[in-house]
Amino acid sequence: MNIFKNSTNLLPFSLSAVMLSTAFSNYVNAKETDKSKLTKPLNVLFIVSDDMRPNLGCYGDHYSVTPNIDRLAASGVVFTRSYCQMAVSCPSRTALLTGLRPDETGVTNLETHFRAKLPDLVTLPQLFKNNGYLALGTGKVFHALKQTVDPVSWSEPVPNYEVEGYLLPENRTGSGKKNSTECADVHDTAYVDGEMTMDAIKFLAKAKNENKPFFVAVGYKKPHAPYVAPKKYWDIYKDKTYQITDRERPIGSPALAFHNNEEIRGYKDIPDEGLIPPDKEQQIIHGYYACISYIDAQVGKVLNALDSLGLRENTIIVFWGDHGYHLGEQDLWCKSNNFELDARAPLIIAAPGMKGNGSKSDAIVEFVDVYPTLANLARLTPQGKLSGTSLVPLLMNPEKKWNNVAFNQFTRPYKAIRKFPPTHMGYSVRTDDWRCTYWWDLATGEVVEKELYHLKGNTIEKENLTGQPKYAKVESKLARMVIDYRNGKY
Repeated sequence: MNIFKNSTNLLPFSLSAVMLSTAFSNYVNAKETDKSKLTKPLNVLFIVSDDMRPNLGCYGDHYSVTPNIDRLAASGVVFTRSYCQMAVSCPSRTALLTGLRPDETGVTNLETHFRAKLPDLVTLPQLFKNNGYLALGTGKVFHALKQTVDPVSWSEPVPNYEVEGYLLPENRTGSGKKNSTECADVHDTAYVDGEMTMDAIKFLAKAKNENKPFFVAVGYKKPHAPYVAPKKYWDIYKDKTYQITDRERPIGSPALAFHNNEEIRGYKDIPDEGLIPPDKEQQIIHGYYACISYIDAQVGKVLNALDSLGLRENTIIVFWGDHGYHLGEQDLWCKSNNFELDARAPLIIAAPGMKGNGSKSDAIVEFVDVYPTLANLARLTPQGKLSGTSLVPLLMNPEKKWNNVAFNQFTRPYKAIRKFPPTHMGYSVRTDDWRCTYWWDLATGEVVEKELYHLKGNTIEKENLTGQPKYAKVESKLARMVIDYRNGKY
């Protein structure tokens, strides 16, 4: 029997000025022998997977079966240290698709739409649409609530796949959440992610037939709970057992940093309190991996269609997970905190002509960097301020010295993700070797909890070192960065 360790080893350039980077100029110069390609707009295939942490072969997970995403990674740049701005869907997606940070958009929960604060903002797909592209999306690209889909960003309405998603009879009766997992012996298109794949292939064909440049976005819903996937993907992992590492909370960590795993406990087969039974843990993680392989297969179908249509050579492909995830480590399940496992997520960019294609970059990058990167590559002018940094220099040279850090944040109590007024906000900075998080009481403006973790040689927080004289200088420097971030000094 294989023993799988669910390892924690899975571990400003401003476009407002609208100047092409030196790196992009180099790309153009390298291509000037083919004049036709210089005048032809680059397309974008934009793929996001919900709750996908870097449990992928190309990120070093030897047990995950992901040949298609790994194939994509071999043709692009894998960012091994990419970070979301807030580890829950709506704020994370909003940050990437607007190029702005959560406090700039006002989106720190699942229900607020950024246009309440910024009605005239031009989103990433909208920028391409405004420049003559066919901007088509399917599934969960923006957060999928009716009020957050943002119709103005798209050339056509986004198909609605906000359905329960179960197929087996025991999960299709009664109200509320059903079982946390489901294994049905069905074709890929029986579940909504398979339907989204068919949409994406149709969109690519439509763009080809109309001879129009395109921004096609596919928002897969898995491996988000419930962990439902066709049986053949469950079978990939049927002979494996899973050992959860680093189960304990970091030494000295404050209670405010945690939650009661409310998301997973909402399913009827998970206890409301206390430990999750070991056999149920095994089933959950088995289902999570089955969903990863299911999504990998869908990505493969879309990439094959891109190739069959002769569109790959002129298309930028982006694959990302909207945030990381906990699978029992640190006494946590799912997301909704500031720890490394939730803040870090996969990001792969495969762009034509980039010298770094086929490589990995260990530079710290943020999701707000994706908007300026795609605009830079496509030679489009963003219509407003962006907070990220173009990653084109890293696409050209993944080993380039890169001094950026990553910021993220999260609210408390847990129910504040649903418009309940938050009482606290934790702001966090990730540098090469450290993570520092300070928690503010939003009523008093006072810092009430502090966290400092040394991550050099670790892929997970082990011990809170805040207040220790030995690390006073480091903490002072990082605290200043966190305070500045909280005060809007980006």
